[in-house]
Amino acid sequence: MPLNRRILHGVVLLLSSAILPAQAQIGSLFSATPFENPTEITKPTLTQQGGSLLLSDSPEEISSTSKLPGACYRDTVSGLFRVFYHHQNNLDSAVSVGVAITNSSSSPELLFSHGLGSGISVYPNAAGQTALANFLASHGSTAFLTVLQPGQSYFSTESTPSGDTDSGFKEFIAISIGAVADSAMLPVSLLEALDGKSLADKESSQIEASLPIDFASGKVTVTTLVYSGSKPASPAKLAILPADTHIRGTFAHADRSGSFTIKASGGLQYLAIDTSAPGELYSDDMPGEYELGVDAVDKNAKVYNDGNYGVLYKLAVKINNGANLLSTSPMGLLMRPTGGAGTFVFSLNGSVQQSPYVDYTSVWWFGEVKHKATSATVTLETSLTGGSAGPQQLLFDPKFNGK
Repeated sequence: MPLNRRILHGVVLLLSSAILPAQAQIGSLFSATPFENPTEITKPTLTQQGGSLLLSDSPEEISSTSKLPGACYRDTVSGLFRVFYHHQNNLDSAVSVGVAITNSSSSPELLFSHGLGSGISVYPNAAGQTALANFLASHGSTAFLTVLQPGQSYFSTESTPSGDTDSGFKEFIAISIGAVADSAMLPVSLLEALDGKSLADKESSQIEASLPIDFASGKVTVTTLVYSGSKPASPAKLAILPADTHIRGTFAHADRSGSFTIKASGGLQYLAIDTSAPGELYSDDMPGEYELGVDAVDKNAKVYNDGNYGVLYKLAVKINNGANLLSTSPMGLLMRPTGGAGTFVFSLNGSVQQSPYVDYTSVWWFGEVKHKATSATVTLETSLTGGSAGPQQLLFDPKFNGK
């Protein structure tokens, strides 16, 4: 959701932010009052990485059966790509929501998944949280899906009940078989080239360079769609549904990576991520955080992905304890949604943590870093979940112990 949708989607689980467990533990919420005046760290410069990102959040609400089946967004991409969609079913009956991938080349293509997450809930923020958590749990694992002949489509959709939101966070790889006619004869070297870990920071061109001879990045037409009943025979030809005030578009890179240092002697410190896009009110973006995209179905208009929905942030954080610092207390890791509220997800060194409902008056304690040596480095991964409001303020507290 862009800035004009960064609002609460109803009153959701409000009690969860008001009640703490008898003995606080990681995952608890605390009042934001003691965390009001942190020191901002020097903003790191982010590197734009990964494959293409297709964002489908317009129309966010599906309200007319007369236009179904219909496409919410469509573009043609190649190689590694991610699809983020977030659509609410306002009809009286269930519909299928998701993505169709069509081989738009003249050669057979192999389709792989590289992390699949979806969530369905009457609460849009809960749907977005589930989608991101499932994506992070499966990201880095490559699985073969199907062989697509020219013009053939693969569907990854979910049945979405009336009133529910379907949020999707899905990544795929399309590989053209080229001169290799029999998919049963795929060389082992191809599967090795598609190993999940080796793809983590690669762009499509780098993936193609690592493929064996006769293989190349495949060209596919990606359609996010809504339909009732049977799958449409030609998803790539469905009429585009009229846009609303939200954003849809294609962006060159789906990931952002960067590194920075937190000094344990520096007191409470913070870093803001997924603030508003450049030129927008309250924008406080990091260098390299945003890039202009193109709305391929609305006159190729230039668009920003306000909030960077679908973008995965990969942050390497070094905790510098200092050679002479006596304190060895763990560094508390907390998050405050300064732009509103929602349910959020962080991966800390590969361990996925999900927040309760939290608003701007509270902070969520999602982890800690023990640094008895002079320093320690941890990896944080996150994205602004569909249905939740940013920005997220990451807080680093060298004295926080859950009290």
